[in-house]
This record gives sequence, C-alpha cells and structure tokens, in this order.
Amino acid sequence: MSGVFVVISCDVDPDRERFLDGVPRGQLTWRGVDEGIPALKESLRGVLDAAGHEPVFTWFIRADHQIRALQGSYGWLASSHAALFASLRATGDELGWHPHFWQQEAAGGPWFQDIENVAWQVDMLQAAHRELAAAVPARLASVRMGWSYHNNETMRTLDELAIAVDLSALPGYRTFNPRRTRAENLFDWFSAPREPYHPSRADYRRPARGAETPLRILEVPSFMSRSAAWSIVGGAQLARKTGELGRLADAIRRPTYCINVTARPRYFAPLVSELRRAVRRAGGPLVFETHFHPDELVPNRSALYDLAGVRANLEAVLRACHEARTPVTFVPAGGLPALFAA
Repeated sequence: MSGVFVVISCDVDPDRERFLDGVPRGQLTWRGVDEGIPALKESLRGVLDAAGHEPVFTWFIRADHQIRALQGSYGWLASSHAALFASLRATGDELGWHPHFWQQEAAGGPWFQDIENVAWQVDMLQAAHRELAAAVPARLASVRMGWSYHNNETMRTLDELAIAVDLSALPGYRTFNPRRTRAENLFDWFSAPREPYHPSRADYRRPARGAETPLRILEVPSFMSRSAAWSIVGGAQLARKTGELGRLADAIRRPTYCINVTARPRYFAPLVSELRRAVRRAGGPLVFETHFHPDELVPNRSALYDLAGVRANLEAVLRACHEARTPVTFVPAGGLPALFAA
C-alpha cells in the first residue's frame, strides 16, 4: 500500500503542575481529559482525509505504579472514565496503554523515573497490563512508554504481552545520562531509524540484522523534521533543560526536530515541510505519527500549545498530501502492523 497514514495519539496523562493553574501538589487532576478531549473532538468536525473520514485517535491510557498508588488500581483511569472512552471508541478511536516508571523515594516523598530496577519494571508492566486489559472492552494493541523510555527487557516484555505496535521512538533524540539516574524524562533513541521496523532482541533501537530473529512488535517512530536550523533550536532547548551540552552536539550530528500537534502552527510547520519532501521520495506507506497531551487542549501557561493548533496543523498535513496528489488516511495505531507485514 502507498500513501500517507496519519496517526494521531494522545498520552492520557493527568494535568501537569506548573503547566496548568490550580493543580494541587502531590495530587492528580484530569481537566485536560474531562474538558479538553471532548472539545478537541468537536473542534475537528469537517476535517476529512482522502476517503472523507474525520480524524481518529489512539488514546494511550495511563496505567502504572503511580496510578495504582495514588488512585487505587492500575485500571483506575479506564474505569473512572469508562463512558468517555466508550464514546471515543464509538467514533472509531482506539484505546492503548501509556505506562510510566514512576517510583517514590518514601511515603509522601518526591517521585522519580526508575530506570535502574529492570526486574521491577517488567513485573509492573505485566501487572498493569493484566488489570488494564480487564478494564477496557477491546484488546490492547498499542503502547507508548512514559517519556519514551525503553530498554531491551521492556521491549521484549511488550512483545510477550502480544502488544502489536509501540510508538515510543524519537529518532535522533536522547536524554539518558548514566550519571543522572534519579531524574525524569530519560530515554535514548538517538540511533533509531526514522521508518517503522521490527526491533532486534539485542537492541530495541534498531531492526534485526542478518540471522537475528526480530521481535513481532512493530516500532513506529514519531515523524521528524530534518531541518538543521530547527534541530539546533530544539537541541539548545534540550541542553538547557538537561544541563548537558551534548544534546546540542546531537542536534548538529543528526538534525532532528519534533513538536506536538497541539503546537502553534509556525512551530509545527517544519514537520509539514518535511512531509512534503518525504512524500516525493516515499516508495511505500509513509506514516506521519504525531501526538499530544490532554492538558495542552485547555488554557495553559505554555506559549507553545493550544487547542486551535490541532485543526490548523492537521489541515496543513492534508493540504500537503493533496498538493502532492498522494492519498492520505487517518488510522489508529493498531492498524499500522498490517501495512508493514513481512
């Protein structure tokens, strides 16, 4: 199959402190979910792909240790918002899974991303999957990991759980530093390819080689711009956030830029420009994967994100495909493996 397949996904996380006003410290609130998601669906009426279909979404539902600790069960979000998720499925949307590896230093203490205890990670994934799968009405086919973090064991665990597609890869980006293991937002996808692939058991960041047996799960990277100028802008911002100049060096070595579909259109424009170039060289299905968080859909403190950006950005994607005379289709994440079957 040829053409552009647009996957729009959402990490269904709670509201972020310091991102929204009025988020109590140490508690989870869900204004982005309760108010933002219905507003988003309504705002996209009349946005149509080549077949005349409105956008469909993949909703990656948070289910992990932090949700269980603070809300009482791994499947709490799926159960507490069952009516909302049922209404989304009725429009053709897909329900997926979004696990973070949050741990707490001590009762009432700060939370951190646990990237050291791999055995705990595997156990938690298995338990959270079991409970979330029981709380949703359809098979869980898709995942995006919290902060895009993976290691070889977590990827193999998803494969063993029969997850069909993972959307965690951010090719050209990495924040992992072995000297900073108690931080957050740690991952490493610097060397990953930009096209979908079946990961090697030896290294989740690349396809299987030679006689290696690949995992069954399909890894689908976020769509990236190769703009050198925008890469340096993004790399400088990442270097500022992490305190590491190596992130700016990465941006120069492998130009990479990505931003959520909720971004102001001028910041999303490099991805549309890259899509125009990619369509010209594509020899098969081209996946345009883009994502966001619910709290970006309601009034927030960021100068980057708002609800109106989603419609404008999706219309720009559709226009680029139309001008290139390339068919464009909105698809949920679980529909991607069939496009890349061996």
